[in-house]
Amino acid sequence: MPIINIKEINNKKPGSVLIVSLTVTSNCNLNCKYCYEKHTLRNKEVMDISVARDAITHYMEKEGPEMIEFDFFGGEPLLHFNFIRETVDWFHTRPWNKKHVFFICSNGTILNDEIQDWLVENRGCVQLGLSLDGCKTAHDLCRSNSYDLVMKNLPFFRKYWPHQPVKMTVCSDTIPYLAESIAAMEEMGILFTANLAFENHWADEENKKKLLEIYEEQLSLLVDYYDARLHLYPVSPILTAVPDYLGIPSYEEKNPKKIKRFCGAGHEMVTIDVDGSRYPCHRFIPWVTQKELPIENANCQEAWKPDECNKCRLIHSCPTCAGYNWEINGDTGHRTTFHCDSFKLETKASCLLEWKRLHRKLNSIELKPGEETNKANTRINAIDEFLSNPI
Repeated sequence: MPIINIKEINNKKPGSVLIVSLTVTSNCNLNCKYCYEKHTLRNKEVMDISVARDAITHYMEKEGPEMIEFDFFGGEPLLHFNFIRETVDWFHTRPWNKKHVFFICSNGTILNDEIQDWLVENRGCVQLGLSLDGCKTAHDLCRSNSYDLVMKNLPFFRKYWPHQPVKMTVCSDTIPYLAESIAAMEEMGILFTANLAFENHWADEENKKKLLEIYEEQLSLLVDYYDARLHLYPVSPILTAVPDYLGIPSYEEKNPKKIKRFCGAGHEMVTIDVDGSRYPCHRFIPWVTQKELPIENANCQEAWKPDECNKCRLIHSCPTCAGYNWEINGDTGHRTTFHCDSFKLETKASCLLEWKRLHRKLNSIELKPGEETNKANTRINAIDEFLSNPI
């Protein structure tokens, strides 16, 4: 990760920003293998401009956060660029009392000259996000052979949004290319995140076991890669999964495991579907979950299920998705566990990398005796204890 800490970029004070996703369309020009959206349920319907205007007006005039982020979401929203342009142009014809930003989630394949010119003109309030899944082999395996199209448009993206991370997703098909893909992204010098697909993409238990062995090998290669390149931040979140609370003895007492929620779905996030229906986030849309809208207090659970999660040492750091919990278990507080084994491997690799880097600092002139050295030693001891006990 080039010299910028991705955690610092993504660090937003809870409640300071409301993210409103406008589902421009469910239609997409790609058919990515790991996509949680059901491709067979997509249609070519486009959100009416009146639906977008009503939603924007409602949240810009409603009491609450002083900053609203409006996400143009899909499908591939740039398939209907005229809708996006008309919406943003209309927005700027009216005075508003809140701060705002527009964000476009795109696969990066259809950035023609007209779209690029408009984006440059409006880059003061419009941000663009792209997906690129590492090396060409890995990307093309899962994203409809679109690597060359994305790479053609990458220089434009990097020029105008250099601090917007590119999104890299890893799935069962691309696990064997993980280290190669991360190295390729680093060599490009771009800011990016990389995560393993959250869903059950393992096929069966026998296949999962084999893939997890490969994943562990690939993570080991990445530990060595970043240990030899101290100027780079480890890729997030795959190699930044060290629990923040390690070395803080009072953390467990102050933070009981019965936490209410993990994400902002329904709180700091809301999604407006093509027809104007409102959902806690895009993962709750019926054509995604094939279920009706959940009860009003979705993602307001007072405790986690199943019991094995509450007994896990990683409960405070382990991610969970309220929408996916709802889709699979019918309960936003009943965690899915398809990712448990892979997350444990990421945590072990992350701990090992931090342990190696801390030792390097202690053996160099970077850390002088004193509080900083004591903190490093405390962290090292905490990691030692953590890794010595099975996760």
